[in-house]
Amino acid sequence: MTEYTGTEPVLLTPLQSDIPVDETLAVIAAAMLAGVGIWYVGTLLEARFRAVNAKLARSLLLLVLAGGVAVVLVQRWGATGALVSMTGVLEFGLNTALRILITVFLFVAAHTFTQVVKRILLGNNRSNGRATSEHQRRIFFYISQVVIYIAAGVATLSLWGIQISDLLLGAGVLGIILGLAFQSTLGSILAGFVLMLSRPFEIGDWVRIGDHEGFITEISINHVRLRNLDGEHVVLPNEAVSNRTIINRSDEGKLRHTIEVGVDYDVDPERAEAIAREAISDLDEIMSHPAPQVLPVRFGDSAVVLEIRVWIDNPTPQRKWRAAQAVIYAVKTAFNQEDVKIPFPQRELTGRHEDDGFRILDSSPESDSQEQSD
Repeated sequence: MTEYTGTEPVLLTPLQSDIPVDETLAVIAAAMLAGVGIWYVGTLLEARFRAVNAKLARSLLLLVLAGGVAVVLVQRWGATGALVSMTGVLEFGLNTALRILITVFLFVAAHTFTQVVKRILLGNNRSNGRATSEHQRRIFFYISQVVIYIAAGVATLSLWGIQISDLLLGAGVLGIILGLAFQSTLGSILAGFVLMLSRPFEIGDWVRIGDHEGFITEISINHVRLRNLDGEHVVLPNEAVSNRTIINRSDEGKLRHTIEVGVDYDVDPERAEAIAREAISDLDEIMSHPAPQVLPVRFGDSAVVLEIRVWIDNPTPQRKWRAAQAVIYAVKTAFNQEDVKIPFPQRELTGRHEDDGFRILDSSPESDSQEQSD
């Protein structure tokens, strides 16, 4: 045995001499150039066609390219038999090159499958008649994407002889630590899945969540963003949204609005109803079906209160305000023309004579002198 003194030169020997290095590098270089070309062509296709279709076509071409390169390299290496019967632990040489090749192919295939799933779930923008909303389909796509890549990662680890059980044990311990550290975040994520399944609102809906009212602009797995009527953007954690009362004013496609008006007690309420109903029957700002209603609801302090109930379609705050404005103008004009009085608040003050009880005497000097003279 020769002892190494540190002065002799170190000679590096090749790991595997039976692999045609020049041909392998040439095939890889050609594949890289072809991949860049496919990517560039896919970018051009996105400008002419839908982005989902262009990305799907690009992924399929990359998958075909990866498969073709794998077939060529396996043939050039003469490793068809080794590819079929390859098992065992990680080794340097031809088996290592085959594992690298299969790993690349697995992840290209995973990317292609995710694009196929995206095309199926999100490719069609026409959501009418679908049992799931766009938000639900997007969540399903994200979940399937994670599952596909995890499956590719597990297959890759098994291919390289890495024990999955050790990784799972470590991941379990890490998961417990992260769960304790991010309880609120995980609670919001779980609440996001509950909101996804219950579907209380969608993007663009006019809603009221607790004390906040506005339009939904974003629904994520962690929070809900809405733009209120003042133009402010409010971010609500999903956990807080699920614990509050949610009022969706857009889900029905129509909304009822009520306006109260009082008429004098000297006016026949049936006549006032007919006048108000006739005044609002032809307004463009309200719906004719369901028909508007005018009903007496209570006796006020100085008037009989009539409640005008009208419906608006495609409800928004602006349409609601315009409908109320049109109804008030029309009813006020009609009442003026028909001499129907809308009374002001009135109070009657009457005096009362005190026959008994007690009287407080005035203690001023004038009253004292008057009492002495009496």
